[in-house]
Formats: sequence, C-alpha cells, structure tokens
Amino acid sequence: MEDSWKNISGEEYDWRKTLKPERPYIHDYTKTLVYKLYLANALETLDGSEVHMTLEEALEAIRSIDRMTSGMPKIAYLVGWQYYGHDSKYPAWGEANEALKRKEDATALDSLLWIMEEGFKYNTTVSFHINIRDAYPNSPLWETYVENGLIAADENGELEKGVVYGYVQSYIIDTKREWESGYLKKRIDGFCRMLPIQRAGTIHIDAMHCTADPGHGVTQAENQQARAKALRYWRDLGIDVTSEFMYFEGERERHDQLVGLQPFAYHFTQTLENYMARPASLICGGYNPIYEEENNRKMGALFGDSFVIEDLIRNVKDWKPAFFRSFCLTDVRFFYLNRLERKVAEVDKDGIRVRFSDGVVTALDGSITKNGVPVQTEDFLALPAVWRGEGSYVIYADRAGEYAIDMSRAYGLPTDQAFAAADYTKDGVAEAKRPMALKDGILRVTLAEGQALMADVLS
Repeated sequence: MEDSWKNISGEEYDWRKTLKPERPYIHDYTKTLVYKLYLANALETLDGSEVHMTLEEALEAIRSIDRMTSGMPKIAYLVGWQYYGHDSKYPAWGEANEALKRKEDATALDSLLWIMEEGFKYNTTVSFHINIRDAYPNSPLWETYVENGLIAADENGELEKGVVYGYVQSYIIDTKREWESGYLKKRIDGFCRMLPIQRAGTIHIDAMHCTADPGHGVTQAENQQARAKALRYWRDLGIDVTSEFMYFEGERERHDQLVGLQPFAYHFTQTLENYMARPASLICGGYNPIYEEENNRKMGALFGDSFVIEDLIRNVKDWKPAFFRSFCLTDVRFFYLNRLERKVAEVDKDGIRVRFSDGVVTALDGSITKNGVPVQTEDFLALPAVWRGEGSYVIYADRAGEYAIDMSRAYGLPTDQAFAAADYTKDGVAEAKRPMALKDGILRVTLAEGQALMADVLS
C-alpha cells in the first residue's frame, strides 16, 4: 500500500458520462465565495519581504467579507505566505514568511496556524496559493532538482527558462519526472504535515500549464498525465485543487484537460457550448479579464461569475463599498444561477438568451427574468439569497428610484406575503427589522443609490 500512489491513473476523466466530477468535491464551489488575499512579495534585494497585508489585516478583511456576505461559506487563499512572499523560492514550500509573524506568536508558522483557525469563526476556510511548475535558483531545493534531472531542458540540454518572477529567473519543472521520482509526492506530503491542509480541504495551485520537455524526451501529453495523477493524489488526501485557469493547451480545438478533477478556476473561461454542456457543479469560476474567445467575454452575463476580490482589496484603500456593490450585482446572481439547470441557449440576430429551469431566462445585457418577470435589470435586482436558505431575498438598487416587482408571479409567493426587512450594507445585515408586504403580489420599494435590503419571508 505504501507505493499505491505509483498506480494512480493519469487518464483523462470523461465527465460526459455522468455530468458529475470523478469524485465528489470536498467543498461546494457553486455556493462558496472563493477569493485570494495578497500578503507579501520579495524585495528586489532578495533579502526580505514587502508586506502588503499583515495576517491581522487579513483576518480583519475576512471578518468584513463575512459580514458583507451574511455568513456565506467562503474560501480565502493566502498569497505570499512563504519565504519572502509571492512566487518565492519554489519548488520549496517548507517555510512560513518570517515577515508575517505576529509578535505574540513564537514562529511565523504559528501565525499561519492562527489565521487558519480564526477563519472558521467567520465561515471562512483559509488555505494557500502555491505553485508546482516553477523552480528558482535561490530555492533550498534547487540543487536537488537539478541533480535529479527534474528541471525541463531544451534540445541542447539547456535548462528551460520560464518567466522572471519576484526578480528571479524561473525554470520549468518536468511534472512527469518529478511525479515518477516521488519528489512531487514528497512535496505534497511535507506540506500537509506542516500545515493542516487536509482540514481545509482545498488548495490553490497557480500556473498548472503543461509543456513538453524535449531535453528529457518527455511529451506534453505525458506531463499532462502526470498533472492529472497529482490532482488525484491531492484528492486521495481529501483536498480539492483549484487553479488559475482551465487548461486546454496543446490542441487546435479547445480541449479542457481537467474537467471533473478541478472544481473551480479563478479566471474562468468557457465557450457557450461548454457552459451548456457542463453544470456549475462540475466546473465553475470567477470573472476572467484575460481571455476573450468567441462570445466568452460576456458569458458571465448569461451564466454568472464570481467577482475577483484580490486586486480590489490590494489596490483600493476604501474597498468595502466597491466590494459590497460588486457582491450584490455579481455574486448574488452567480450563486442563484448556479443552482439552476441550463436548458437551452437561443442565439439569433438579437443576441443570446439562456433558458434555465424554474422559468429563468438570462440575456447578454445582464438581465434576468423569472416566469416573465424582470428580477434583475441594469439598475435593480430582487434575487434569492440562496446561501441563507429558502425565503431570503436580496433587494438592491444601483440607481436611486422607486421600484416595483411582481414577486408573487416571479417566485410563487402569496399575493399578500409579509417580510421582515433589514438594511443590508457593507457592515452586514442590520439587526433591526421592519415589516414589508406585497400588495396584490407586487413589492414596491423606494431605494437610494447603492441601497440594499435583506428581506426574509414571514410564515
């Protein structure tokens, strides 16, 4: 049994047979807010860290996001937690960033353990951003990887260079040779001994691209198979692997390699046909500003996507109002649409519409109708807060005005349905409730710009 990992399959999983993942994912990413927190990067002198966010500040962000999302399940991946920060000293994962140590902790590792434990108090699983593809000459594992032939090489035997990250030239690891040698398993096992990754049940692996290694006679397909083996090994340990992208490298026709093994892509890109063929429970993800293939640039309007938080928190001092607005307009929609079955896509001269189960129709202008009733327009939405259970609705106006919506026809509510409504702001859902009721099935509200309510059905 000790060598059972050597028998893990590298074959591609055929998700078409079941429309389900190969094995159930540990987390349900269709109703979990996934985000990163950028902590630190290396100084240009390569002798320390530039800290962008301390762990105390990271926990405060986690608390704030929990309030703004009304207790939704969340996963926060920490970026720059190791050595001198982001993309520092890979392939080693063996040391916590000393610059992030809290003064009350004995070690930086203790500080990482602290924030992982604290995160659970705020409905947040804290895990980490790592990389399995890149190697740096200043890594404590560099000589080992060179001596064992684990770095890819060109036809002339020269080590294969990647991109310069963190002021250091990176080199490309041969995934097949690292896997077969046992060094990748050794990295994974050591990491899980150092930090309770299995309790978190998720890890974010950056840059999982696969290329050929001509210097060692390893094909791209062989490295792709080794990558699949590694993902299956993580899952054997009870850990989901999410990543930056979906991986469809090396073929003329688009061909996603890891559907059914990877539950979530941080920068998500699919064609219309992909979306219709694959339910969100198989693969879903966040907004993708990078790839604009075919109509993909607007697929988020049709199917929903999750707002990318990392850059907002990192670059905007007062980020909470912008976060709250984006959450209401983007994520509430994403989690609602994720629970519906995608029935048919209609493409004509007027654009694209997607018909879902429960009478829901979306269009490229971002609108949603349910049973013929507009429940999201350019300026207004009244959508179920599905993570709170049945009977909770987010009411939000992006422009001040008086709004009316037939909630009875849209959601099948009694024509005189009563609600307990509370102000919903960047500080969360207010404790104070006020009565609100439908009249002849119609909800009428007057809202200021950016004002939101959380309305809970009263039985």
